[in-house]
Amino acid sequence: MCDEATAEIDFQIKTYTTQEAQSELTDTCAKWTATRKAAKLVKMNARIASQDILLATPGLDAATLQEATNERAALLVQRTGLSKTKSLASGVTRFFIGVDTELMAQQVAKLTTVKQGIAVHRDTLSA
Repeated sequence: MCDEATAEIDFQIKTYTTQEAQSELTDTCAKWTATRKAAKLVKMNARIASQDILLATPGLDAATLQEATNERAALLVQRTGLSKTKSLASGVTRFFIGVDTELMAQQVAKLTTVKQGIAVHRDTLSA
């Protein structure tokens, strides 16, 4: 019975340890994604500024003016979408990843204590 309980505890510890590693990987990925999105946002703002400069140029023909206006509008939509997804990838999501990681670490610690108790109990049976 002690061997069976120990095997079950080992399996549970492995499960929680794997989940903890996955959560840490997810957090790392979220940080990396946020960094990339921030860089894209900077680039997007530069492109919008470039369109603003073009639109402020005196004497533009109607076709160039329309094309630049449409391009700027499209860039603004892209920037809005990028800003929304950037905020979704941070904050609450990362908070709960941290909570999950902490809970899993507590479970592993508790299961390790239980496993040690099983070993102590096994020693009393042998005596």
